Amino acid sequence: MQGKLIASYQRELSALDDLQCAGTVTYTLTQEADAFVITVQRDGARAAACMLCEIEEERAGMLTRFLYENAVEPAQISAILHDLCGSKVG
Repeated sequence: MQGKLIASYQRELSALDDLQCAGTVTYTLTQEADAFVITVQRDGARAAACMLCEIEEERAGMLTRFLYENAVEPAQISAILHDLCGSKVG
C-alpha cells in the first residue's frame, strides 16, 4: 500500500527460549485517501496490515505506538486492533 508516511518504529527482539525468536519488527503508520493503515512486518517476511476507518490521526498514532511498545507480532495485529477499535478496522 502506498500512502503518506506518518510514523515508523523498529523493535529489535532478543531470543527468549519458548517465548520469542530474535529479529526485527517494523511498525508503520500511513495515511491513505480516506483511512489510516498500520503495517507490521518481521524481518522482511510478508507484512500484515490493517486499515483504520473513521479514526483520527492521533488515535491511529497511539495504536501504532501501543503495538510497538508491546512487541505485537504481525499475526496478532488484526485481532488486537479489532478488539480495541471494533468495526473501525478493515
